[in-house]
Amino acid sequence: MQIHLTSSAKKGRLSLSIDQDLLDRFEPYKHQVNFSAQAEQMLARILEEFENRAWVERNSEALLAHGRDIAVTGPAGAEFDRI
Repeated sequence: MQIHLTSSAKKGRLSLSIDQDLLDRFEPYKHQVNFSAQAEQMLARILEEFENRAWVERNSEALLAHGRDIAVTGPAGAEFDRI
């Protein structure tokens, strides 16, 4: 599942503490970076990873059963593999 961000979505606030040395190093580039947009994209990727892990945990039993079925019967269409 991929998270789609819309620019017209209502925005909230988040307070972050960032290493001062890192901020100092960004100083010459700050006019080139939209920190809010970058943070939003990063948080979306992190959220997607957490949601994917949760999905795997919720479905692990079914995934294992499916793997066992394939081990016994072979992959679908294997009977057509003539190479």
